[in-house]
Amino acid sequence: MFKTNNNASTTNLSSLKKLLLVCTVCLLAFTDLITNELAANELTANEIAASKLTSKQYSVSQGMTKKDLNEQQRQIIIEANKQTEVPDQLNGKATTKTRVVMLASQNKIIKSAKNASAVQRDSQLSLRQLTLNRDYYADFTIYNAASFLLNDYDGDGFYQTFSVTFDADIYSDNQFGEVYALLYISKNGGPWSHYFTTDSFIIEGDTDLDEYEVITTFLSGYASDHYDVLIDLYQVGYSDVVATYSSDDSNALYALPLESADYDEPYVEVVTVSEGGSMSMLILFLLGTLLIRFKSRMLQAQ
Repeated sequence: MFKTNNNASTTNLSSLKKLLLVCTVCLLAFTDLITNELAANELTANEIAASKLTSKQYSVSQGMTKKDLNEQQRQIIIEANKQTEVPDQLNGKATTKTRVVMLASQNKIIKSAKNASAVQRDSQLSLRQLTLNRDYYADFTIYNAASFLLNDYDGDGFYQTFSVTFDADIYSDNQFGEVYALLYISKNGGPWSHYFTTDSFIIEGDTDLDEYEVITTFLSGYASDHYDVLIDLYQVGYSDVVATYSSDDSNALYALPLESADYDEPYVEVVTVSEGGSMSMLILFLLGTLLIRFKSRMLQAQ
């Protein structure tokens, strides 16, 4: 009788050791699965963040005189901006070049025109036609400007779509002038970067009926931050800046909370059932089965 009990105890002890060994192996496998899954998720998050930091700055803008815009047309423009396939940086409406570079390139145009006049002095083209300086008989100014924050889809206070309006005036014997504008953006006081060139439009004296509005959507490459805006006004046919207006002149163009669409994504909680999760459930099932069998054997031995 004693011998039988001793054999039963030995058998139970051996079964317990096997069970503990199986549990240890399963726990190690489960730990490895969890560690690998966490590492994969961290890698994916890092890849997404890196892609945002290295993405090119792309934007799309549309502009027209404010009197020709109503709320419905404004919404149509905003939707068209979001659906565009060709950003302004690829169609010539924006360059992302700094303002210093842009002004330097215009000075080169003036020098080229002067050289051309020297070569063609005997032609019918006059020096006045070849030289791209401003019309000294007209005085231009930008009376004021305003900005409007339009779309923030993730609700973090930074907007991917915004608009800038400005009122350009002309003072001359002829109260009409044809002008266009270059718009620049500056991140936290950094260099001014060219983000849009308007079409030409007509201004009349000092009336505010010729206010011009530019609606812009940042598509990619603009991190969530505060940006300033600068406007350079040009007279058509001449290369000198005739008026400038920026965040130094009005707080309306100062520290706008902006970000591009790739940063303005609504948070969506996604529950992913991976192979690791399925394997974990299988391991737990096997452990439960082994425990039940071990308990049954213990009861039989008693």
